[in-house]
Amino acid sequence: MTNTTSPWGQAVTPSTAAAAMAAATTEPDLTPSRPRYDGRLSELYVIYMRHLVLMLLTLGWSRFWGRTRIRRYLWSHFAILGDRFEYRGRGIELMVGFVLALLMLAGWGGLMYLVWIYVFHERPFASFGLFDIFSLSVALIGFPLAFVGHYAGLRYRLSRTRWRGIRCGLAGSAWRYGASATFLTFANAICFQLLTPVVSVNLARPRIANTRFGSLPFVFGGSAGDIYGRYVGYYFLNVIAWLVAAGIFFAAIGGAVGGLGISFTEEELGELFTRPSLRTILVVAAIAIGVYIVFSLLILSLRCWWQAYLFRYLVSHSRAGNVLFATAISTRQMWGFLVLNYLIIMLTLGLGWPWVMHRTLRLIAAELWLYGAPDGASIRQPTDLGPRYGEGLLDMFDVSGV
Repeated sequence: MTNTTSPWGQAVTPSTAAAAMAAATTEPDLTPSRPRYDGRLSELYVIYMRHLVLMLLTLGWSRFWGRTRIRRYLWSHFAILGDRFEYRGRGIELMVGFVLALLMLAGWGGLMYLVWIYVFHERPFASFGLFDIFSLSVALIGFPLAFVGHYAGLRYRLSRTRWRGIRCGLAGSAWRYGASATFLTFANAICFQLLTPVVSVNLARPRIANTRFGSLPFVFGGSAGDIYGRYVGYYFLNVIAWLVAAGIFFAAIGGAVGGLGISFTEEELGELFTRPSLRTILVVAAIAIGVYIVFSLLILSLRCWWQAYLFRYLVSHSRAGNVLFATAISTRQMWGFLVLNYLIIMLTLGLGWPWVMHRTLRLIAAELWLYGAPDGASIRQPTDLGPRYGEGLLDMFDVSGV
């Protein structure tokens, strides 16, 4: 056995060299990095305004191609480890999915018509007609179908997303996810939202654990028990905040009415609400603004605190192979995401969507950290090509966005 000398002057035998090589290959590289988003709001607005003009000219049927162009722009300006994403979806696939959802809804309408004719004999109740039966049935099936559409839409977008030439994907059953989400949501409502950690973790688990980057699966190691203590504190603080907000509101109203020496009879109250004057409208507007301010200070801050904590937990308990994820998103930043984005949409009557998408991707690029890099030599192209058409159910229930 011969010995060699390392560049640092140490004797290296074949056994120690093999051990060093084994250690080098087994120790993961946890070099930190962040995504990069270099899109421009002006460029995004040009695409969006063109999308709106074509929507008007085609009575809305061009939205599938417009949505595709927006996604291609956003994907191509978002990069991880220096490599940009690529969106391969097509507008015709989105349109086919929407048409299939329309046909499914038409088939359901035909079924309700047969029920109306042969089961209820056209008169189930005195003031309950065919349209009412159809609307009620759509509302009942629409709730679980919205969850199904959310999962199926995510699968379509991932299957049309590439990074370094490798397709992403989402395994699992959308129908099983929809049934589970519906059951958990109703159970949570019956339990006065006390099952929120269970719902959050059990709905995040299939979305994360079934995600694939080529042949590389994602892993989620979270548990509802880890976050229950924090949620119980948030829950009772939320109850207290509601009581305080209600107390402040009624005290302010009572003080204002008493200070002005105002009193109303039943007839005056009826006229006040049936024939409101300009003064009444201004007073109601002032009260609404006051309620919003109190609500914002006491309630939304708590919700944003909880949502920021939950997001940090879900991200930190997810990984892809030897790549770890982390984020330090704060309550203030979550406020900007939940509240300011909503206000932008409302105050601009929907024209602020590009601004919202731009702000969201900038926040992700600034606050998401990745530790390590995927082993490209061990990742293969997935054999599943994904769905042939896209997110019809999601588009039908108007929760798809981009």
